[in-house]
This record gives sequence, C-alpha cells and structure tokens, in this order.
Amino acid sequence: MPNRYISKGIIFMFGATMLFSVMQVLVKYLNHIPVYELILFRAGISFVICFGTIKSQGISMLGNNKRLLLLRGLFGVASLSCFFYALQNAPLGSVVTIVNIKPLLILVVAMIWLKETVLPRQWLFFSISFLGILFMERFDSRIDPIELASIIGAAFFASIAHSIVRKLKQTDKPIVILFYFTLITLPIAGPLSYYYWVTPVGLEWLILLSIGLITHFAQLLLTMAYQADKVANVSNMYYLGIVFAFGFGYLFFDEHYGVMSIVGMLLVLIGIFSNIFLVKKEA
Repeated sequence: MPNRYISKGIIFMFGATMLFSVMQVLVKYLNHIPVYELILFRAGISFVICFGTIKSQGISMLGNNKRLLLLRGLFGVASLSCFFYALQNAPLGSVVTIVNIKPLLILVVAMIWLKETVLPRQWLFFSISFLGILFMERFDSRIDPIELASIIGAAFFASIAHSIVRKLKQTDKPIVILFYFTLITLPIAGPLSYYYWVTPVGLEWLILLSIGLITHFAQLLLTMAYQADKVANVSNMYYLGIVFAFGFGYLFFDEHYGVMSIVGMLLVLIGIFSNIFLVKKEA
C-alpha cells in the first residue's frame, strides 16, 4: 500500500542523495585523478546511456526550451567542477557539511524566480536541519580559502541549476535535460582532460565506470524529483547527505563521532521529516 505521507518527489530525492553520497566516496578515493578527467568519464558514460534511451523512445534530442537547457548544463558543469575539486582536496565530512547550504539557496532562488510559496514553518524546519549540521561539525580550519570558495560555489551554481530543472518541467523530459548536461560537459572536460591526463590503473577503471553510472542515475532521480514536486518540498532531503557522509566515514575511513555529532544527526532528521509531514498536511 502506498505511503500516505511521502510523495514521489521525496522518494526520488532520497535515492538521488544516497547515490550521490556513494559517488562522493569514490571521487575522494581517486584524489590523484584530475577533476576534469573524472568529469569526462562521468559525462561520457551518461551520454551513451542518454543517447540510447532517447533513440529507443523516439524523443527529440534537441529538446524544446533550448535556452534553459543550455543554462542548466552550464551551471551544472560549474557546480560539478567546484564540488569535485573540493572533494579531492578537503576533508569529506567538511565538504558535505558546508555544501549543505544548498537547500537554503535553492529555496531562495525558487521564491524569487519560480514564485513558489514557502510556508513559514518550512523555514523553521530547514533551520533545524541546518542547526543539526552545525552540531555535527563546526567549521574545519583545514579548509583553505580556495577550497571554501569551491564548496560555496558548488552550492550556489547547483541551486540555480536545480531551479532551472523545476522550470523545465512543462517543456522537457528528465532524460533530455540530462542529455543536454552531457552535451555541455564533454566539450569543456575533453580538452582540459587532455592536458592534465593521468592514466587509471587496474581497479581505478572500474571505479571510474562506477562513478559515471552512479552519478547518471543519481542525476536522473534528482531531475525526476524536481519535476514531481515543489522545490521547497524535496530540497530538504539534501540534508540526509551529511548523515550518509558521516556513516561512510565511519565504515570506510574509521572515523568516529561524539555526542554532538549524534545530536546533530537527530536534528537533521527531525527537520527533514517534519517538513515532509507538513507538506502532506497542507496538501
């Protein structure tokens, strides 16, 4: 029996957040591979999947709202470049913690540009989740100004890209939106990868393939989430990323957390699920 309280958009965003968290661990593991080489593999694999899907479904590859599709691709590339750089050069937990200002930025963009209504209590629940992040990890002094700027840039560019995805709901299918992202990414990442190429060895080829596949389906789920529900209703799920990051840190990097981190995780979850139940109640 379907859950009365959880929308398809929230389910899609949960899946996207989980897959993105796995991708972050893999990118961190390949910290000796240049950023644009990782992006090239990620875009190339996604391009093949998107091309095959579009051809099999008989969909137009050029899309309808070409200007917004182009802008979504450009902002997506900018966000991904900043994020991969930060993941490779700064502590994983710190990167994921700080980049989680993204839901708040998305909310502001959605209010200004998409004219979406945000309930006062939703601001409260977002604040509770963000307070949880502050509990989980205070500002890490190991992050230099360039790395900090990269993290904030990743969040800012992503907030615009995700709002564009919501705007494209009426004109273009998720697979077309994702296809455009690869079309914009490949001409940018290709030449940059050529000049800074590092040949993968052994298992690294499989990890690169996994990064491409995981990110493709994570991006597809994210696109479906924003087209299935309002931005304010689903973007709060991003805060789960910090919980996943701490969990993966414990499992794979032997990272341990104190009482304040556990309290923070609880606050994050309280904010997320309070928002979910509020949205259902108002609907």
